[in-house]
Amino acid sequence: MSPVVRLPSWREVLDGPWAVRLRSGATGAWLMRGEAEALPDLECRFVAGVAARTTADALSELGSALELEEKPAGWDDVARAVPTGTIALLILDADRLLADEPSQLAGLVGALKTASERTRLRVVFQARDLPLEAEAVLAEFGVAEIGE
Repeated sequence: MSPVVRLPSWREVLDGPWAVRLRSGATGAWLMRGEAEALPDLECRFVAGVAARTTADALSELGSALELEEKPAGWDDVARAVPTGTIALLILDADRLLADEPSQLAGLVGALKTASERTRLRVVFQARDLPLEAEAVLAEFGVAEIGE
């Protein structure tokens, strides 16, 4: 039997910290997206961690998710390019995000945190389990854990 994971309400996410860690399968993030459609000013965007295993792939995924005209060349470009408005970035399979270049995870998470300080960006990192290094990076940047 799978453990029961409590999904946060969008009010918790929007009024809470800049990012949360969701210990669920990808279905949890999809359920959250469905609920988000009831909020008129919230845009949900997806990044597929499984498709973003390298820096180049992650930059491409972020560029697509944020609907940027030009693919960002680096993490600073991502931080500057996040559009205004209330955006929830749901990162599916965060355990595979930058798996081929794990040293780049801090740069990516730092860019998203910087963007969240100037916009209404909220990030949800979805993965049942993360490598210890990834857990440490998320903790370093203040990513909150959702209680089960």
